[in-house]
Amino acid sequence: MRALVVSIWVFINLVFFGMCGYMYLLWSQYWMFMERQTGTTTSTYDQQIYYYNRGYLPNEMNKTHNSTESKMRIKHSLKDNITVTLIKNSKPRFPNLQGKDFELDTKKYSCLKNDTSGECRKKTAEFKEKLLKELRRVLEDEGIKGNFNNKSPKQIMCALKKIKLKTLKRGDIEGGPHNLGDFLPKRNLFETRKFNSCAIVASAGALKDSGLGKTIDSHDLVLRFNHAPTKGFEEDVGRKTTIRVLNSQVVTRKEFKFLESDMYKNVTVVAWDPSNYKSTLDDWLEKPEFNLFPTYVEYKKRNDKARFFLINPQSLWDLWDFLQDNSPSRLRRNPLSSGFLGLGILLPVCNFIDIFEYVPSTRVTKRCHYYDPEDNSACTFGVWHPLAAEKLLTYHINTNDDQRVFQDGYVRIPGFKNFKC
Repeated sequence: MRALVVSIWVFINLVFFGMCGYMYLLWSQYWMFMERQTGTTTSTYDQQIYYYNRGYLPNEMNKTHNSTESKMRIKHSLKDNITVTLIKNSKPRFPNLQGKDFELDTKKYSCLKNDTSGECRKKTAEFKEKLLKELRRVLEDEGIKGNFNNKSPKQIMCALKKIKLKTLKRGDIEGGPHNLGDFLPKRNLFETRKFNSCAIVASAGALKDSGLGKTIDSHDLVLRFNHAPTKGFEEDVGRKTTIRVLNSQVVTRKEFKFLESDMYKNVTVVAWDPSNYKSTLDDWLEKPEFNLFPTYVEYKKRNDKARFFLINPQSLWDLWDFLQDNSPSRLRRNPLSSGFLGLGILLPVCNFIDIFEYVPSTRVTKRCHYYDPEDNSACTFGVWHPLAAEKLLTYHINTNDDQRVFQDGYVRIPGFKNFKC
């Protein structure tokens, strides 16, 4: 009799805990499904763009950040006209069961002077395998499985060639906030100019101690991002700057001193501020993410001949659609990184583009920026911008050999003029 009671008690406990485990599993999968359906993420636009590609989560961000301003930001990843649902951080998550074996801040894959060519090739191949595996792992975590590997680089480039990354010009806007339309340039960016060699310089921490400065400066055009400095870093990042691509926070926030700093003078400036997905130009003019219009007008008043362009926010989403078209699963509707925008800007006007430390080399590090000692691996792999998808596709269309990409630190992308589509 006693044995029967014990057996029943054990059976009831097994059933109870089994049911609890099953409900927990269903509940977890439901929240992960909902997050992927809505594109909800714990990273907000305000944090991610201000800390360019840094991937901060709310509990990691700078404590002085304006929380009221954060709440005002538009949620790009949600469809229009639906209720915003906040998913609490307490929901359970199942870790990726695939082991993470990618190492940052290691020099063991870098080719040394006394390495034979065979040893160097072996190191490069090992690093390439681990890096691409990690980028694909990030995509799998995001529910994204890129299909661009099924297409040739020429097919990718011909599809990309159809995307026109437009800047606003006079006539596109009548009046507008602060009479913006009256101050816009009469022509598009580089409407009549062409270049042979172009360089895009990422702000990655891997550029520190790279010694790439002379190689970067040897290009006809050099594109840099945001407030990335050259002074004091010339040996690694060069001196030349032809064009700076700025997100709207750099233009509007007082700490960047956009109107006063020499960094933004005597160069072509291209600023971008994303609209909501598929919203109209009028919608964006009425409610920009960050109101860069008064600063733009003031800048042009001080120097009416300055080359200062605004990217049409609708064309930003055209470029996003291109990346989505090469990903069978749905991407979160968050804007692309400035690095990918820079590529979109230069492809029509350059014979070839070298992109430095965008696809990570063996110098890859936790360090976010070469000019900033702060560590955060999300700068490289991203949690908000679709960086992993961007970098895998960029490597796919690259023409440099693996030695150049993973040891020297740059990919080469042929310009559109090289393709007959």
